Amino acid sequence: MSHRPVHPIIAQLRAARETAGLSQEAVARRLRCHASTVGSWETGRNSPALDGLAAYAAVLGYQLTLTQEEAPTP
Repeated sequence: MSHRPVHPIIAQLRAARETAGLSQEAVARRLRCHASTVGSWETGRNSPALDGLAAYAAVLGYQLTLTQEEAPTP
């Protein structure tokens, strides 16, 4: 089974989870999913849907924000 590279946002959330001393199981309970789901996100086996990513971030006290970059001047 091939793994995708872990997205930088997921890597940051994993680091935040570990810094907070939370296990994958603890996060999964709050998300109402299996710990293996969180583990698969953190290893690149699977990617969360946008709502799952937002929920994962929220559990750790983060909020996803979309910003528009200025278009380069030709």
